[in-house]
Amino acid sequence: MTGADVLDYPPATPAEIDAAAVRCSRAARWASQLADGLRRDQVRLHGAWDGAAASSCRIELALAAGLAEAVCGPLQGAARALRAHSATVVEARARVDALRGEYDALLGEHRRRVAAVLGAGDVPGPLRRLAVEDLRASHAGDLGRVHALHRKVLARVRADAARTARLLVAAAREVVPPGARGAGPLDAQEAALAAGLPLLAASRRAAGVGAGPPPLGTPPMLVRTWWGWLTPDERDRLVARSPAAVGALDGLPAGVRSRANERRLDQAVATLRATGAVTAEEQRQLDNCLLVRTLLELARSRPDPLTREPVTAQLLVFDPAAFAAEGRVAIAVGDLDTADHVAFLVPGLGSDVRGGMARLTDNALRVTTESRRASATTTTATVAWMGYDAPSLDNVAFDAAAESGADLLAADVLAVQASRDVLPHLTVIGHSYGSTTAGTALRDHVTGTDDAVLVGSPGPGVETAEELQVPDGHVFVGASSRDPVSYLDRFGADPTHEDFGAVRFQAEDLTRNTFMLDVADHSKYFEPKTESLSSIVHVVVGDYAAVRPAPYRAESWFLPDGINNDPEADREPTVVP
Repeated sequence: MTGADVLDYPPATPAEIDAAAVRCSRAARWASQLADGLRRDQVRLHGAWDGAAASSCRIELALAAGLAEAVCGPLQGAARALRAHSATVVEARARVDALRGEYDALLGEHRRRVAAVLGAGDVPGPLRRLAVEDLRASHAGDLGRVHALHRKVLARVRADAARTARLLVAAAREVVPPGARGAGPLDAQEAALAAGLPLLAASRRAAGVGAGPPPLGTPPMLVRTWWGWLTPDERDRLVARSPAAVGALDGLPAGVRSRANERRLDQAVATLRATGAVTAEEQRQLDNCLLVRTLLELARSRPDPLTREPVTAQLLVFDPAAFAAEGRVAIAVGDLDTADHVAFLVPGLGSDVRGGMARLTDNALRVTTESRRASATTTTATVAWMGYDAPSLDNVAFDAAAESGADLLAADVLAVQASRDVLPHLTVIGHSYGSTTAGTALRDHVTGTDDAVLVGSPGPGVETAEELQVPDGHVFVGASSRDPVSYLDRFGADPTHEDFGAVRFQAEDLTRNTFMLDVADHSKYFEPKTESLSSIVHVVVGDYAAVRPAPYRAESWFLPDGINNDPEADREPTVVP
C-alpha cells in the first residue's frame, strides 16, 4: 500500500454537491411559483373575460401550469438525492482522514520499534534481524487492514455516486425541454399547447423558436436547447426547408443531421444533373455526391454480426464543394446517438472523397463490426472522417493541413458529444499524416477523448504522449516494421520509441515484404484478421488487457532508421481469428 492509496478523496466536494442541490431546489421552487401564478391568472380571468379567445387562453394557462408542475417533483427528488450523497461524501472524508491518521501513527510506531531493536547493542545481530523482520510482517498486516478499510470507504462512496447518478439521469429525462429527445412525458402536453393556442404560438415566434435555424457557429449547447423546444412538425419543416443549415449545425442529434444532409445530397444530385454541361469542379461535386450515396447504401446493406439487423449509417458531415470540390464528408457506421463506443478514423496524405472515402468507410465498417464481436454487450459507431483538406505529396512538407484540420476534427468530435445525454467512450484513430492531424487536435483542444491510436505515423505533432490531452497511458501506437512512413518522425517524435510514452502494439502482417521496407505495408493496418486491427478494436471497446503489446524500437547512431532498429522485424506475424 502506498500513501496515495490512503490519501484519495472522492472527486466531488461536498460544497459542489450541495451547490447543485441548492440549484435543483431553487429551480423546483421557481417552477412551483410559476404554476401557482398561472393558476391564479386562470382564476382571475374566469368571469372577467368571455368568448372563444378567453376559453383558449384559460386552457393554455392550465396546460402551461401543468407543464411547470410536472418538473417540480423530479427537481425536488434530484435535490434530495444530491443532499444525501453530500452527507455520504462528508462521512467518507471524515473516515478517510481518520484512516490517514491511523496510517501515520502506525508508520511512526513501526519506525520507533525498528530503531529500538536496531539500537539494542546487547542483542546479537541475527536476533535483531529476526526481530526487525517480525516487526515488518506485523506492520504489513496492520497497514493491510487500514488499506482494506480505506477501499471499503471508497467503494461505498462510488456505489452511492452511481446510485445518485442514476436518480439524476431519471430526473433529467422528466425535466428535459419538451421534445428534446423524441417522445417523452411532456411531448403530448407541449404538442397540445402548440397546436391550437394562439398566445403560445405568438410568444414562440417572438422568441424565435419557430423561426429558421440559428447561424453556423452557434454554441452546440444552445443549438441543442433550441432544437429541444421545437415541435415535431417544426423540426420536419426545418429539415425539408433548410437541409444544408440543419445538417451543418453542431449540437443536433446525428440522426437529424444525417436526414438533413441526405436531403441536401439528393437536391445536389438533381441540380447538378439538370445543369447539362458542367464544369470540371461541378463534375467533381457530382462524383462526390454519387459516391457518398453509394457508400451509405453499401454500409446499410451489411448486417450486424450478432443480430443480423442492417447496420445504421449516418451522414454526419456533407459538403461536396469544400476544398475546391475535393469534398468534406463524415460517414458514421453505427448510431452515433446511442453507441457506447465512438471512434473517429482520420486519414492521411492525399486523401479526398473520390480517392479515399470508399476505403475509409470500409475501414470504419470493419472497426464497427469487429468491435461488436469483441464486445457483444455494447455497441460501437465509427466515423469515417474525410473532414479536412489533406495535403498532397508535393506540399506535405510545407502544408499546414494538420493545423487547420485539427480545428475541424476537434469541432466534430465535440459536436457528437454535445448532442448526447450520456457521453460515449471516445477514441480518435489517426493513420499516416492523419495521426499528425489527430495529434495536433488532441494537443491543442480539450475534446473529451479517452484513447488515441496512431498507426503508420510520420510523427503526431508532439514530442511526448504527455502533450496529448488524453488520460495517462491511453496513447497507443501501431507501426509495421516494413512500413517506411512509420520511421520518418517528420512531424514530431517517433511514437514507437519508449521515451515517447505510448503503448506500442503488434502490427505485423502475414503479407508483409519479406526482406525490406515497402510502402504497401503502410496501408495494411485495418486489414481483416490482422494483429493491428485486433488491437485497434480492443482499444475502441476499452478492453485494454487484450491489446497485444510490442517491444519499442531502438535508435542506433550508426544505422539509418529501418528494419535493423525494430525488434518486430524478426517476429513471425500471426492471424487473429
